[in-house]
Amino acid sequence: MKKIFSALLLICLVFGICSCAQSSEESFSLDLKGLGGDSSVIDFDGYECVIMQNHMAESATSVLTYPTDTLMADMLLERINEISEDFNCKVTLKTDGTIRLDTVTPLMMSGDYVGEIIFTSGPTAFIKAGFYHRLDAVEEYLDYTDAARVGTIGLLEQSLYKGIPYAVTPAAWPGKQTVTSFSVFIVNENLVSRFALDDPRDLLENGEWTWDTFERILPEYTIDDGSIQTKAANITWSVLDFAMMNGADYVKENSDGTVSAALDSEEIRETFDWCSKIFTTYKDCITFNGHDQMLNQFFNDEVVLAQTAIDHVIRFFSYEVSNYGIVPMPCGPKGTYGKWVNAHSENVSFGITVNAKEPEAAAMVINRMLDPFEGYETEEDRKEYMADYFYDKRDLDLLMNIYQNSRWNYVDFGLYDYFTTATSQTRSGKSGTEIIEKYAEAANSKVEEYVVPNYELMKQFKETNN
Repeated sequence: MKKIFSALLLICLVFGICSCAQSSEESFSLDLKGLGGDSSVIDFDGYECVIMQNHMAESATSVLTYPTDTLMADMLLERINEISEDFNCKVTLKTDGTIRLDTVTPLMMSGDYVGEIIFTSGPTAFIKAGFYHRLDAVEEYLDYTDAARVGTIGLLEQSLYKGIPYAVTPAAWPGKQTVTSFSVFIVNENLVSRFALDDPRDLLENGEWTWDTFERILPEYTIDDGSIQTKAANITWSVLDFAMMNGADYVKENSDGTVSAALDSEEIRETFDWCSKIFTTYKDCITFNGHDQMLNQFFNDEVVLAQTAIDHVIRFFSYEVSNYGIVPMPCGPKGTYGKWVNAHSENVSFGITVNAKEPEAAAMVINRMLDPFEGYETEEDRKEYMADYFYDKRDLDLLMNIYQNSRWNYVDFGLYDYFTTATSQTRSGKSGTEIIEKYAEAANSKVEEYVVPNYELMKQFKETNN
């Protein structure tokens, strides 16, 4: 299968550093005219704008995650040259040399200058540590609420810290719709065909991909015919995405317009009860292997459905498996069928360093970098860019649906741990009430601290881009 690029999204996990975010003094002396200004008269007077990027693990060299000598890498370099010429400045890329920006982190902790802009995945650790300049201070120069260029409410969510925006995702770039670690089931279509099983993609298309259907197919997908032994499903991560597909949210809106924590909601309680039932009743049909074991399990035709991430489909499965499909977590009774909600871990993003020499100028550079590229202006264009990694148009349609509805999983603030614990507890047969009574209070306190403050800006973003 032809590959346009070697990997769309590459994991760049920045270790957490606990501190408070802060802002820097703005000192740019030129009248930049804001976003509505005439770029033809903007003169940055030789301003040097270094964009620090991390080393990509799966490519010897890269340009903002795209491997060098690929179309997108060349187009990005051309754009950087155009910005440099148009603004009379010098925009350059500098590579940290490590996957997790291990060199940059201690330098910034010491207050050293590393560049004007950082481009990496999972910005939260840098935001919490106070390494980023707040974007509402430069909103005249960088529109961080334009969904056509910065993406979805879930991508905005990962850039917020206590209601303040610090980063933006280049969501109009092709390939950046495969948000890192939002869960799907990858379907072993070879097994589906060989044993004449109901294809989950058909069930999805026909409006049947529900909890009831999932429960029905578990024993049907568990195969032992003497020549092969196959489990129906592997739950690789957590039950969070099952809850999302039952209408769960981190918060609830109150009658007075305020919001409060909702990790003890009826939607979540019902999800935990259902998971407890299927994990115990169908324990011979389900495995709970981690990522590496799951890969071997799938490659060896030992499982029909495996919970994985979209970017993992591209990075791991597309090179090893001759035919596969994807489906979301099944829809629960309180979910909205066709709105495939999910929770992701991270996506690539730009942030302005807290000690940037000219934060407004850096904001304008980022604003230009976010523009769509010629030939990839529409969603259909971006689907075509990823088409070589999928065998069915329905998979591409689903990918975009999940991307549009994805939320952040707040993994850096401990909320994901609540659902990881619930996964373990439901495997042991614990009820939703038992789990909520024991763990929800502590988790809800984190929601009040980290999620509730983000709500107002997220609400404005949704209303602006409705």
